[in-house]
Amino acid sequence: MNNELWKFETGFLCGYTEDRDLIRRIKRYKRDWIILADYFKGNRLVGVQFKIPIEQRRSAERMFNVKADNRENKAI
Repeated sequence: MNNELWKFETGFLCGYTEDRDLIRRIKRYKRDWIILADYFKGNRLVGVQFKIPIEQRRSAERMFNVKADNRENKAI
């Protein structure tokens, strides 16, 4: 499964996952994580992108099983 975390804006991270079990756990337990986008292929859910408060970075890293990318998103 594909899981990613990156710095989004001041005070927030973004997380993307294609893992259905992880999506269910986040929707059940992390009510303050905002869904930014749902990705569909046909009529089937493929992935979900979440906006996560920076205070919950460690929790997000453990759930997504990845380290947050601290690089700035700058155009080259």
